[in-house]
Amino acid sequence: MQLHKVVLVVVAILLAGATASTTYDSRMVVPDTRSLISEESSEPTKGLLRAHMSVGDNGEERGITDLTKLTAPLKAGTSKVFTSARLKVWLVRDKSAYDALVKLKLHEGVDKALASPKLNILDDYVSMLNARYPDKQVSLVGTLTARYEEVALAKAIVLAKRSESSRDIATKLQTQQLEGWYNNQKSVGDVFSLLKIEEDGILSMISRKLETLDEYIKLLNEKNPDHKTTLFRALMDGFGGEDKFALMVSRAMNIPRTSVGAYKYQNALFKRWLAKDYDPMSVLVKVFKIDEQNLAAAGAQEKAIIAAYKPIYNRNHGINEVDNAVVPRRL
Repeated sequence: MQLHKVVLVVVAILLAGATASTTYDSRMVVPDTRSLISEESSEPTKGLLRAHMSVGDNGEERGITDLTKLTAPLKAGTSKVFTSARLKVWLVRDKSAYDALVKLKLHEGVDKALASPKLNILDDYVSMLNARYPDKQVSLVGTLTARYEEVALAKAIVLAKRSESSRDIATKLQTQQLEGWYNNQKSVGDVFSLLKIEEDGILSMISRKLETLDEYIKLLNEKNPDHKTTLFRALMDGFGGEDKFALMVSRAMNIPRTSVGAYKYQNALFKRWLAKDYDPMSVLVKVFKIDEQNLAAAGAQEKAIIAAYKPIYNRNHGINEVDNAVVPRRL
């Protein structure tokens, strides 16, 4: 008898949910929504089945097991029905996208939010709001930005893109974020400043912010093929010029944590100087603005950079370092 009641209740819930999902209009009535849909849980069948698990008869225990197997394939569909009904109730109650974010507990940390499968539910609700209010469009990235500032969100997006389970939604979020900046006519320099990369100093060499900036540069290059730039160029400009950037990279090379990230930028600087045919002394004068008549005035950091560059320059020009006595070229 108890088994029969459980089946009836499960079927009734399914029918009620299906009715709610197919009869919605601007005057939608959901049968007893307070009991049908708990706004704190989307799995009402869990408690229902648990309430009937304590039985004494072995045959009835087997019956409950059979019922569980019977309802298992329906569980996913039931969850979708309840989720859909829940969102429609929020829509009728005029809940904002931010309200939904809080109800879905996506306000408890940006990395946690982007790793949660509930983010897809919020995305669905944003779509429902936009369909209902076409003149008041909202976005998923805008909703998250209202809770988490842009820099934290940008870094979390990069992290979420590395996980297969959250890659798709994170990619969608990043596209919305980058296109939002583009539509607001932000330059590469604007985004460099927005992301507060300069404030990170040597830690910028291993920051996820650089991945965000690089993606924005790719977008701009695609939109403006005649005015392309690179991340390397953006960093030199952002840190105040080639000389200041070179000094920062050199400091980062001395710290194990940042040395790997800095190495590629040191190589980029050296290649740039080789392409300009700068010998070590030319680097001091042309890059670091040291007086040619007083090269000894170069600081310890500048000298360290020259010491690292010199063997690269000599090898590139076939100069034997054993008997090397390079005479600085007159500039």
